[in-house]
Amino acid sequence: MLFVGIDVAKNKHDVSVLNEQGNNVLKPLTFSNNRAGFRLLDNTLKQLNQDALIALEDTGHYACNLLTFLHEQGYPVYTYNPLIIKEFAKSLSLRKTKTDKKDARVIALKVLSDPNREQFRHDSCQEELKILTRHIHRLKKKQSDWKVQYTRCLDIIFPELAKIIGKHSDYAYELLSRYPSPQKMLDAGVEQLIDIKRLTVPKIQDILKVASNSIGTTSPAHEFELLEIIENIQHYNRLIDKAEKQVDELMAEINSVITTVSGIGNRLGSVILAEIRNIHTFDNPAQLQAFAGLEPSIYQSGQIDISGKMVKRGSPHLRWALLQAAQKAARYSPAFKAYLRTKLDQGKHYNVAVTHVAKKLIRILFYLLKYDSPFDENKVR
Repeated sequence: MLFVGIDVAKNKHDVSVLNEQGNNVLKPLTFSNNRAGFRLLDNTLKQLNQDALIALEDTGHYACNLLTFLHEQGYPVYTYNPLIIKEFAKSLSLRKTKTDKKDARVIALKVLSDPNREQFRHDSCQEELKILTRHIHRLKKKQSDWKVQYTRCLDIIFPELAKIIGKHSDYAYELLSRYPSPQKMLDAGVEQLIDIKRLTVPKIQDILKVASNSIGTTSPAHEFELLEIIENIQHYNRLIDKAEKQVDELMAEINSVITTVSGIGNRLGSVILAEIRNIHTFDNPAQLQAFAGLEPSIYQSGQIDISGKMVKRGSPHLRWALLQAAQKAARYSPAFKAYLRTKLDQGKHYNVAVTHVAKKLIRILFYLLKYDSPFDENKVR
């Protein structure tokens, strides 16, 4: 059996190949991040005429195409968090000089010596999940930008409408798409507005009343802009829905115990799983807490911004999802609800109390995911 370590970079990758005694069986090899380079690696390993386990650091998109190639060739592949490799390198007492070739050897030594290597076998489903959840995040961010423009435009054309109906509801978009000004709504009257789903006669009468006294400014340019903005918002709604269906399919395949926790469904569960990736990377809940950026130092001032701007370290996506999940758990789980109430009774600010709930949730999630055990309300202490 051979043990292969690959140090991944943008344009080239360095390889170290060891036998079971930890000795080099191949001179250090560097190959390009292209099809020719991948074939060079494959041919080189096949010429050694032994089975090979391949390991590399989980360092983001630079390794994506290489991982796909290795899976296609049937190699067992293991991915390690860079922090694990860094700590392992320290344990080897290597000289402090750092080279890519030495990094590749450290990775090879890690997979050679790791009795729990199967816990780090590369999971393509987790990779897909992270791609999709990050994609959804970017789509929602772009949609949010359009919603800001929508609010600005509506404040000019019909500022009173938002006090009558939810401005981001589907029927609000339909109403404004058909009748993009107060005057056009007045011209349509109850007879035509009633065709819009969820608009009742009393609500229509309220709309027409404020429309007749609106201070809004309208022009063909304003109306055109409003229609374009609504079209873009709805376009992103469709894209997000499609992506979330893909996530639902993956979550069904993964079948994680995370969704057994009260308040955590596929939306939040997928983000948490995608950002954690491999729970075996973490030895204890404190490490996971630090990775999420929820370690104690972040709230020593006693004030927390729950929107996710508490610290600049850790995964902001994971931090956001955990804080959202903490609020959901405190709503649907009696145990978490009681815990939140305890923190509030201690005089803590609501956001600080939610952070305490999130930390408790992290401890529970750590053990649920580590041991693949479903959530049990009666065991929460």
